[in-house]
Amino acid sequence: MTIKELSEKLNISTSTISRVLNDKPGISDKTRELVFKAVKKEGVVSSGTYKNLPQTAPKFIGVIARRRKDERSQVFFKYTLTQFQDIFIDNGFIVVPLYFENNEVDFSKVPISPGDFSGFIIRGQSIPSKSILALKKYSVPFVLLENNLAQTHVDCVICDDGEYEYQLTKRLISKSLPRVIHVTGPEHWYNNHERLMGYNKAMNDSGLEPEIYSMKDTTVDFGHEAFNLIKIKHDEKIGITFVNDAMAIGFMHACKSKTYRIPENISITGFDDIPWASLSTPALTTVQIPTSQMGRIAAQRLLDLIRNGGEEEGGPIRMVVTGKIIIRESCT
Repeated sequence: MTIKELSEKLNISTSTISRVLNDKPGISDKTRELVFKAVKKEGVVSSGTYKNLPQTAPKFIGVIARRRKDERSQVFFKYTLTQFQDIFIDNGFIVVPLYFENNEVDFSKVPISPGDFSGFIIRGQSIPSKSILALKKYSVPFVLLENNLAQTHVDCVICDDGEYEYQLTKRLISKSLPRVIHVTGPEHWYNNHERLMGYNKAMNDSGLEPEIYSMKDTTVDFGHEAFNLIKIKHDEKIGITFVNDAMAIGFMHACKSKTYRIPENISITGFDDIPWASLSTPALTTVQIPTSQMGRIAAQRLLDLIRNGGEEEGGPIRMVVTGKIIIRESCT
């Protein structure tokens, strides 16, 4: 059934249905529920790229993530895959990593369809809500890992990003620096948004004017590019909080080539505590995200959903884990 046919059946405009399927605001919970129930029952296909749900019980778990062209940034994503892989294998499932280019999840490019899976872990914040909600019509359970939707309730495992970014920013502010800057990626990505909110709150609470630089991505290379955007005098003392470690490390590499000293001139913080954070020079102050714990929670939640036919009493749940601020030489 096309979106137009569903619109006629429900007497709801195609634009409203499209907004629901893209997780846009301004739609009532009652309308969202009505649309999702109809989508699950009838199916909605706009491109013809998806296949019908098979009747046999599949034994595959799909792990969806974005493929990053920068191999240095990709390592962290590959590492998290191993955190929950064993749990699924121990329960008789085959784990299938599904990496997609340009954030778009297109199952026409893989030899199996969504219906061939028992469930999905959707890893990372850059997978668009449209692609996430497209899975709903197959009634295949999924859990978001390090991501959440703004308007639609789904099962997810996240960290309290905003609170930790608030604390990092306050640490920089306490150094009485004339400028405290935040460098982020696409602001509609969940983690980026939450961390930006934490930065803004800390600046506002301190009566300071935010200074924000938004990059197109959050890789090492874009951290290096940020260095060219932020005009820093050699005798100036400033603080910069980066939305993740990869960008912070890229920026620090650029600082070395221009003889800026860290932390004497520039105090820097990251986020995530990727393996390179402690090995960089100087070692990076950051927030340690419990990736192993988050992976186990996501895996167990998905197994519970599979055993209960895709739903559990009480509906989707938002699971929040505790991180830890790690102080190192980049911001002592």
